[in-house]
Amino acid sequence: MGAIATRSLPRGDSTRTLRRVTRQFPDGPPVDEAGTLLAVQHRVARAMSLVTRLEVGPPPEITPGPVIHAANHRSLADLLLAANTFSRWGWPIRPLVAGSYFQRPGIGWLLERLRCIPVDGTEALDLAIEALSEGWSVAIMPEGRIVPEAEWAPTGVGRARTGIGRLAIDTGLPVVAIGASGTERFWPRGRSMPQIRPGRRFPLAVSCEVVGVIADEAARDATDLIMDAIARQVVESDRKTGRIT
Repeated sequence: MGAIATRSLPRGDSTRTLRRVTRQFPDGPPVDEAGTLLAVQHRVARAMSLVTRLEVGPPPEITPGPVIHAANHRSLADLLLAANTFSRWGWPIRPLVAGSYFQRPGIGWLLERLRCIPVDGTEALDLAIEALSEGWSVAIMPEGRIVPEAEWAPTGVGRARTGIGRLAIDTGLPVVAIGASGTERFWPRGRSMPQIRPGRRFPLAVSCEVVGVIADEAARDATDLIMDAIARQVVESDRKTGRIT
């Protein structure tokens, strides 16, 4: 584990009831654990390359230390896409995933190997903070569920819960907005398995934008700021996969 870096957190606001996290964050997780997770991510990426083709740019330019990655959620395949993307970037990542997914045959086993963090209800923020405090970067899908296409079609994203805004404000850690496209075709909502067709690789795309550290403001405002950035990146990703939002 690397050196400890002290982060300056924004001043509290008496109009909010957010819990300020006054702690130090390592500049990365334990090296051996990170290497093990990267190896699993790499195996998932190799398997995904057989049935999908991913267009992703270079990793975002951010300072060392844990980062909050926020992405849209159209499909259960978003979790596989995250492993593929972060494998290419050479970053270990721990996504927060609804606890019910871990009970599903096949995918539940894989989520455990990918060190995904099972969450139920309001415990999500505490678990995210715990992982960040250990030096891990986390991935969160602020919409909180696989969003039906009818809801995300107008803008590319659905309405988000404010937990992502509270987490960003409370920790003072930088946020990266990620827009993903193509997973909704590869593994449509409501299907038990992805659509694997011999000789066809589904196009997937990821675009990202560094939002950075969010100034002290209301959780809903912070969430909207993050979701606006995600929506911009979704437009870019949709363009790459041939979908018009």
